[in-house]
Amino acid sequence: ERQEEERVQKEAEAAEEERKRKEHEEYLELKASFQLEEEGFDANQSQEDEQKLLQQFINYIKDKKVVNIDELASHFSLRCADCVCRIKDLQENEQLSGILDERGKFIYISHQEMQSLSKFISTRGRISISELATACTSRNIISLKPQLQNLETISSANIE
Repeated sequence: ERQEEERVQKEAEAAEEERKRKEHEEYLELKASFQLEEEGFDANQSQEDEQKLLQQFINYIKDKKVVNIDELASHFSLRCADCVCRIKDLQENEQLSGILDERGKFIYISHQEMQSLSKFISTRGRISISELATACTSRNIISLKPQLQNLETISSANIE
């Protein structure tokens, strides 16, 4: 009986080894049938798309001048917190300048407007916030009006 059990066990082990060998051969045949023609295309494409989307994000803010963060997040399918982080990063990288207020709005101020504001303050000396606000609107130092021609271009690009 004992010899019979050993013989059955050896046969089972041999059958298991044969099954594993066949599986490995099938795997090698399948592996050989795959062919890799190009690498990294999707990664490059997605990076280009991401860069294009970031540029659209920047242009949208610049063209709107005063942007509600909720509206911006909705327009670009982002969370509000992600929009705020992205704006702060762009400000740190000097790709965007402006003021992010506590009411959830971002006011874009161009480099030229910053220079005009700096020149005005330097010329006048010490001024109050109300004088500053009046000067910005009456002298057009900082324009809060959107650039409509560019917004139409952005809106049509997002529809495509």
